[in-house]
Amino acid sequence: MKPLFRKRAAEPREATPDNGPTKGPTDADLSAAYQRGRKDERARHRRSPLIAVALVAVALVGGASLVLAAREGSFREGGAVLDAGVGVAAREAVPTLKRGAHKAGEELRKVQDNLSSDTPG
Repeated sequence: MKPLFRKRAAEPREATPDNGPTKGPTDADLSAAYQRGRKDERARHRRSPLIAVALVAVALVGGASLVLAAREGSFREGGAVLDAGVGVAAREAVPTLKRGAHKAGEELRKVQDNLSSDTPG
């Protein structure tokens, strides 16, 4: 029976006085081709920092829900605690954002008034 795979004799990579010049690409050619391939693959698989941030945020929320579920004894009670915390944050955030926007608007009007009074007219 004939074997499926035969061993081939390895071709020499370096020139020696016995075998003459090197056959095939040199090590420098292979290294340059390898680096070009790595660069091309990096260009094809660029990553988005926004997707990475979103993925980390989702992972943190998931981890927090697992911790709350373990601490409270069930996912239902852990979810209730999480909902209560989100509700408090939403109630407190809206008035705080409105106050901040109002103060920023007042400061902007002051700066505009100062600039308009400084210009000769």
